[in-house]
Amino acid sequence: MKVFKVFLPLFMIITLCAGFFSPVIATSESITNKILRLHIVANSDSTEDQDMKLKVRNYFLENTADLFIGKTLEENIEIAIENREYIEQLCNDALAENGSDCTAKVTVCREFFNTRVYDDFTLPAGVYNSIKITIGQGSGHNWWCIVFPSVCLSACTKSMDDYLSEEEMELVEGGYTPKFKAIEIYEKIKSQLSSK
Repeated sequence: MKVFKVFLPLFMIITLCAGFFSPVIATSESITNKILRLHIVANSDSTEDQDMKLKVRNYFLENTADLFIGKTLEENIEIAIENREYIEQLCNDALAENGSDCTAKVTVCREFFNTRVYDDFTLPAGVYNSIKITIGQGSGHNWWCIVFPSVCLSACTKSMDDYLSEEEMELVEGGYTPKFKAIEIYEKIKSQLSSK
């Protein structure tokens, strides 16, 4: 009987929270399926390796500005897959030119990202399509931005208007709110369960 008294209120709270956050979670998952992110992981957290990460980032952005010209997410993922070796060579060229002994590995994958607050928009936590550049051991802090729609250079939502619905734009432009924490908890649990 004691178990029932504890379980019933807990079940009711979970059910109410799920009902309340369900539309927000659905909107956030819709966003994660429309975006291609760039994720660069530094070799380590040393000042030199963190600086090198930014040099690789700059080199990537300068040399791929005309590469990701697809009109859809799928086209840009295909471009990334087809040009993976080229992108990897670009990154390795940047490393070599800047005197690093490290090499870069590039993968096109789906990976979990925490909530990310930019200057004028917030991306919810979730599993996104990603171009992941791992430098050396890949044990340092990372840097990320959005390749499609392209906001890496401007970090504004202007180009996102064409790809996200009005409801999705309201979520990303609304600033960080407690609902983002709920999304993050839900997406972390979901990501951990799906990886087992």
